[in-house]
Amino acid sequence: MRRLTIKEPFAVFSDVHANLPALEAVLEGIESRGIGSIICLGDLVGYGPFPNEVAALIRGRAIPAIMGNYDRGIGFSTGDCGCAYKTEQQRAEGAVSLKWTQEVCTEETRALLRTLEDRFLLEIPAGEILAVHGSPRRINEYLFEDRPESTLAHIAKENPYRAILFGHTHIPYVRQVEGTTFVNVGSAGRPKDGDWRACYALIDPAASPPEGTLAVEFVRVPYDYERLVAALAETALITEFTGPTHVAM
Repeated sequence: MRRLTIKEPFAVFSDVHANLPALEAVLEGIESRGIGSIICLGDLVGYGPFPNEVAALIRGRAIPAIMGNYDRGIGFSTGDCGCAYKTEQQRAEGAVSLKWTQEVCTEETRALLRTLEDRFLLEIPAGEILAVHGSPRRINEYLFEDRPESTLAHIAKENPYRAILFGHTHIPYVRQVEGTTFVNVGSAGRPKDGDWRACYALIDPAASPPEGTLAVEFVRVPYDYERLVAALAETALITEFTGPTHVAM
């Protein structure tokens, strides 16, 4: 487990899923706010048409990144992305995505994915924050907002940190349970909450909001969706990314 000391506001994003235009927009938005510290919670690849480009950008910016379930499947060529499907359409999309991503990822990209961290322990003025991809228990566990409080309380008891940061579900939220702030940072590349725009979280480790919660701001940024669609058309991928016409009002 890698330790990082952070005293200033920092940005966290997750689940880029090979959406380069979205990642570029997120990084530009973070830079425009003067935020210097950035952390990625994994799933750089899968579903999108730019796996190698996304990996190269993360590597080039030296952004600390956690290994997501898709990163593990591609990096180690397991033949399984660790995904869960609710419909046959999702299963078909997943099968095509896994096959295509396995074929196009370079060895350089695979090597990077294999070196991603399991988790981070962030040391902040208010205590310690655990950062993972899915949950502290499993890389591909889905911690949706409607999970019973008893489940989150059990996780908090086993991981008594100031906060736990994670992604994987592609839906952002904040919940306070047993003194631990659970923060799902959403998805930078493939949001599933009805808003097509890329999502990331800004966290101020020095702020002290009411009720002991962590100071979290979710930021949404538009990106070049047409560029993504054009690139998808040049591949065998059949995945649909939510576009501008689906913005939740």
